[in-house]
Amino acid sequence: MCVTMLGLILALTGCATFRGKHGEKAPKAELKITGYGILGNRNLKKLVALLEGKLDREYYDANFIEDTALIITSQLNRDGFLHPRITARITADDGQIVTRTWTGVTTEPLPQSLRSRKVVFKIDRGLLYYYAAIDFVGLKSIREKKAEAFFRATGGLIPSKRSRVYTPDNLRRGEASLRDALQRQGYREARVKTARLDIDDHSGRVAVAIQVDEGLKSIVRSVRVETFAAEAKQPASVQVVHPGVPYSDFWLQDFMQSLKVTNFHRGFPDTAVTVSTQRWEVVVTNIQVDLLARVSTGPLVTIGKVSFAGEKRTRESVMAASVRLKPGDLLDRTAAERGRVRLARLGVFDSVDLHYETVDEHARDLIYQVNEGKEITVSLLAGYGAYDLLQGGVEIEENNIFGRAHHADLRVVQSFKTSSADLTYTIPELAGRDVDGFFTGSGLRRQEISFLREEYGGSAGLHEYFTAIASDAKVRYGYQLLNAVQTGFSPSEGLQSARVGSVTWELRHNREDNPLYPRAGYRVSGNFEVASDYLGGNANYERFEFIAAYHHALGTGHWLHLGLSHGAVFTPGGPQFDLPFNKRFFPGGADSERGYQQGEAAPRDALGNVVGAESYVLANVQFEQALTENFSLVVFSDSVGLAHSIRDYPASQGLYSVGGGVYWKTPIGPVRLEYGHNLNRRPQDPAGTIQFSVGFPF
Repeated sequence: MCVTMLGLILALTGCATFRGKHGEKAPKAELKITGYGILGNRNLKKLVALLEGKLDREYYDANFIEDTALIITSQLNRDGFLHPRITARITADDGQIVTRTWTGVTTEPLPQSLRSRKVVFKIDRGLLYYYAAIDFVGLKSIREKKAEAFFRATGGLIPSKRSRVYTPDNLRRGEASLRDALQRQGYREARVKTARLDIDDHSGRVAVAIQVDEGLKSIVRSVRVETFAAEAKQPASVQVVHPGVPYSDFWLQDFMQSLKVTNFHRGFPDTAVTVSTQRWEVVVTNIQVDLLARVSTGPLVTIGKVSFAGEKRTRESVMAASVRLKPGDLLDRTAAERGRVRLARLGVFDSVDLHYETVDEHARDLIYQVNEGKEITVSLLAGYGAYDLLQGGVEIEENNIFGRAHHADLRVVQSFKTSSADLTYTIPELAGRDVDGFFTGSGLRRQEISFLREEYGGSAGLHEYFTAIASDAKVRYGYQLLNAVQTGFSPSEGLQSARVGSVTWELRHNREDNPLYPRAGYRVSGNFEVASDYLGGNANYERFEFIAAYHHALGTGHWLHLGLSHGAVFTPGGPQFDLPFNKRFFPGGADSERGYQQGEAAPRDALGNVVGAESYVLANVQFEQALTENFSLVVFSDSVGLAHSIRDYPASQGLYSVGGGVYWKTPIGPVRLEYGHNLNRRPQDPAGTIQFSVGFPF
């Protein structure tokens, strides 16, 4: 950022400035775009900046103005406005006003000598062209609803014109996507073309008929794999496999790559594979294909040197430990690529590239070219929740500490109900390959529904991510000071103040298709904590919690989401002696039992105080229906079983909520407005609760 208080400071900081005739700072040129809505205008301006470079200029020349008109027109065309009218009012540096209009036909070029101080583009978007009907002729193996999704957004309960935009480009892309889908199923000769296209230039309605000729399905009956050593005329090995799968270019690419990778592992990085058809035979309704795969391994190659380039702060020893390749090893291209991925996962590089240099026929050097990222990143945090209300904070991350890829993350958050600070320090591969070490410190002061929660402490542990099974495992030792202040509960409910020394094991396994908007797959996680006075505290308990979620598409535009959570805490001498009150379970809130506020769906004592559970079981069932491309309607049922005392494990009472809401799709996750109605509320419970939050509920 340029500081403009003194010219001397400007010179010292290297801030670029423009000067007028007498040395004063010249004003920057102004670009304005109107007529496409507040967000649309802003996005168009950002697109121009992305494609044309910085907009902070002394003046705009003729090429910039004409390119900007073309960029705006192209984006409007992609949005379905095929015949927009773009008018530019150009203020030249001599004060003269020049006006130009672009309508898709040849426009008189601007004078090349033009220098403009201000350009205002006014957009007349014209008609929005949209699919009114898409018909398929000859399509058999794919449902028409699924085929239609290749051409336009489907699944919305309220189909809008914006979700059915027609452009010549998306029509061609739809044809290509449908053809690819058929070829993946083995219809290698499938043909897809537009048989009829009716465009109404008065209303924007477009009706199209797509002609499909699938042909016969091809099946790979057998593949004869012949492997040849370098320059050998006879195969070193012959193998015949019988895949029995649909024959497509996509399958063929995967099969050829698998043959290459097999030989990469053996030290043959130049392995080449060619496949030819030996025989094809029409059998009733399909074609049986026999293939010949010729594998040429090339010479055996070892690693010469492993070197690094581009690092400034990062120690080479850290990079070498991540790559895990040594001179003299057989050159396995997949292992070399894994080294590149591990370097990228250190989190200190913006990019990592791998290059090979030939030493001789049997040796090559590996060069990892890196580009280091920012050392310190500061991010502002903001949010809103139905219970915490407005919240804000700051997150400060420092990367590559000591040049060893250590990472520190400090997060401070303040809301109307909560003050919190968390510090995490991570050391990669502290305890061996892929086993990272971490240290944490935290402080929390939170006004719960019936007491003030205070928690301060730290921990140290190890973390490993198992790529093959997409799972995280952690073990840590922690020490905490826990206080439950301003409570009206009986001492028999637990310790109001406690020191906790504990060991915790955590396991997370995630197979969801999308972290923000899960539509398919599942996620499970669990943790088990053991606290003992032998570990430095005065509390003794075993506490576990299990959380699972499952997502399934019921069709185009509607999904079923299921959630299941269970937790329990056990004490040897009873809660009044061994269990901190803070360690009880307090269900309720936007991500739990939605008919209640945060922590409100928990057992109450005789005076109506929320005192928490020693065991709970929570089940969530949610149906989601897309209304438009960006909005969804949900209906849900949340049920929680509660046990005030572990003697009643797993539950002795139940609370049930039903409700619905609207989800708005945003880049940071769904913004949710929901209402949960309580079916069997207790005397002190609300009839229902309005929840406003961000993020998927489970």
